[in-house]
Amino acid sequence: MGKTRLPRPLARRPSLSIRLRLTIWYSLMLGITLLLFASFIYVTLDRNLAAEVDRSLADRSAEVNRSISLEADPLRRSQIQVTIPQPNVYAAADIFVQVSYLDGQVLATSDNLEGQHLPIGATDLEAARLGYAHYDTIQVGGERLRMLVSPLTIGGRPVGLLQVARAARPMEDTLNRLRLLLLAGIGLSLALSGLVGWALARAALAPIDQVTQTAEEIGASRDFGRRVEHSGPQDEVGRLAGTFNLMLGQLQAAYAELQAAYSRTEAALASQRRFTADASHELRTPLTTIRGNAGLLQQVETMSPEDRRESVAQIVGEAERMSRLIQGLLVLARADAGQRLAREPVALAPLVEEVARQAEFLARGVEVSLEQVAEVEVLGDRDYLKQLLLILVDNATKYTPTGGRVTLSACVADGLVALRVADTGVGISPEDLPHIFERFYRADRARQSGGTGLGLAIAKWIVDEHRGRIDVDSEVGRGSTFTVRLPLVA
Repeated sequence: MGKTRLPRPLARRPSLSIRLRLTIWYSLMLGITLLLFASFIYVTLDRNLAAEVDRSLADRSAEVNRSISLEADPLRRSQIQVTIPQPNVYAAADIFVQVSYLDGQVLATSDNLEGQHLPIGATDLEAARLGYAHYDTIQVGGERLRMLVSPLTIGGRPVGLLQVARAARPMEDTLNRLRLLLLAGIGLSLALSGLVGWALARAALAPIDQVTQTAEEIGASRDFGRRVEHSGPQDEVGRLAGTFNLMLGQLQAAYAELQAAYSRTEAALASQRRFTADASHELRTPLTTIRGNAGLLQQVETMSPEDRRESVAQIVGEAERMSRLIQGLLVLARADAGQRLAREPVALAPLVEEVARQAEFLARGVEVSLEQVAEVEVLGDRDYLKQLLLILVDNATKYTPTGGRVTLSACVADGLVALRVADTGVGISPEDLPHIFERFYRADRARQSGGTGLGLAIAKWIVDEHRGRIDVDSEVGRGSTFTVRLPLVA
């Protein structure tokens, strides 16, 4: 198979700047306009000068023609005697006069012809015989002349030929001077317009240069809080600066959101690593205890019944603790996976009373009392709300000495129901309060009673899923009060 040839990249041609292109276009359009205008002036003046020359020739021809008298020759009546004034009277430095018969014989010429004759063609004679006058351009002695050929008539019958010519050099000199003047004016105008156009384009595009420079600086520093300063009118450049600032604002918001998401991801990863480490540590202790006691039971066959019961009790206790730990880990894993609770109206009073009755069997010498409970409904999951209250009550009885008291209550304030679980236990130190809802967090040794360290973390998740808030008010040696505020059913 043949090799496939990849297309070669096209060479990138250097591009002209916008101000240079604008200047070129302005100068080009102005040059075309001036050239058309100059051509119009030149052609108009050429035609006017030519018409003026023709009019002067016609006037001079009519003047000469009026001055000529035609008479019959008394000796030869068949011949016509032509009497004309001196041609020099009608001649000038650039005007020449010549009179001829119809047979082409020259009768008289002006002295400025200096012995030369104006050419007479067959066409001129034929036109004169027919009584027509016409203009022609001729060459005499190397000089161009504009000539009018007109017939001489007696009684309407042509008998002679009158030629009046004028030099074309003055007109040509005038047109040449005009042409040079127009070309010089066009050149100077283009040069001046190029300079002015460059300056105007530079001034008009200066704000765009500022936007470009600011964009480059922002791209280099990634400072999306910076803006383009524009104090001019809200024209195209002003709208460009405003649009660019709006885009910068959106980029800044997106960048901040991306940074926040990155921070949340980093925090989640750190929390996950800490969670895994803590979970492995928490599971290692009960497994070690179970394996140690099981190995002891297996190796020591002569163990006393009391020691055997104690080992079995430790195995059962650690197994139950590990079961609670795994159950809590499953709940938090579902929470991390984005599990959402199905919510429906739940009557609060029966739920609190049920938890209070169940807590009496878990109190271990601690009095559990129920105060006033509002007859209201909250929107939530009944099973998880019960688990929330059991966690708080179990936590309260666990850290309350024998003879202490745990109180449950519920009241309504500001459209929320406040569930309170208060105890007279050991309390929580101020430095531990910000961390008690963290997973596997343990406060001082006075509060370490063999729990999993996941209860309050699960309670916090349940409260968040119910769009509520949980607060703690505690004093060391005097007890703690956990307050859960939940929205009422509308």
